[in-house]
Amino acid sequence: MAQQDYNPQLKTWQRIIPSSEPGQGHIEVPGGFANPVWQTRQSVPGPFELELVEALEEVFAEGVTELDALVDGLNARDRHDRNGRPWTQESFLREMAVLGQ
Repeated sequence: MAQQDYNPQLKTWQRIIPSSEPGQGHIEVPGGFANPVWQTRQSVPGPFELELVEALEEVFAEGVTELDALVDGLNARDRHDRNGRPWTQESFLREMAVLGQ
């Protein structure tokens, strides 16, 4: 079987914050098996995600640790949300919740 870049059968969490109890909330039992990164994502990152990661790394490299400065740093680099609009704290948190699923 060929290795894939993602796991198409990965279980989706029902909650943003997973349960700490093994088997609860549709998470795999911790320590039960290896979870290489390409097996714990539901799809291969697209251009938007890759560009966002690059911009986040640049902002974090400047020592930014607060959300307002992070959003300002992304907007200063013209790295806007999926709809091409400047980030707000709310839109950034919403996107992180979606990407973190």
